[in-house]
Amino acid sequence: MCWRNDRDWRDTQGVIAVEVAFLVPVVLVGVMMLFELARIGLVIAVGSAALDKAVQTFRLDDLNTDSAAMMSADLKERMISASYGYLRQQDLTVSVLQFDNLSQLGGLEIASDEEEGAVSNTLPVWSVTVQIQKAFLTPLPEVLTLGDTFRYQYKHVFGTELRNEE
Repeated sequence: MCWRNDRDWRDTQGVIAVEVAFLVPVVLVGVMMLFELARIGLVIAVGSAALDKAVQTFRLDDLNTDSAAMMSADLKERMISASYGYLRQQDLTVSVLQFDNLSQLGGLEIASDEEEGAVSNTLPVWSVTVQIQKAFLTPLPEVLTLGDTFRYQYKHVFGTELRNEE
């Protein structure tokens, strides 16, 4: 009788091995998804901090920039330097729209009592759209037909309406 109980116990070892063989891929996929979500959160946080820091440096500077293309290139450089080396030039797409005042940004034209030839005492308003595109770490999103990169877009409007009179 002792021999038979020993044999039954040895037969159950294969069942545990099969259960582990089915469980390991599920755990592996779960860990891969966790790493992807953590990295996406990191990219969003770093991009937001870099954009905020770049915009703050523009607020300290004079906002009178020659063109929107020049502002776009300068903002991209400032974001790259503020991202602690995490964002690269090819990861960012920056588009900038310049408006003379907040009324133009909103699409409103308000009739003023001033003459049309008078010089306005306002600064421009900038509407900035930044898109970050980064590759995934693992091949799991591509297997799930999500592509090999993810994108996140920031929109920011900044400027001041009145000049400082000195």
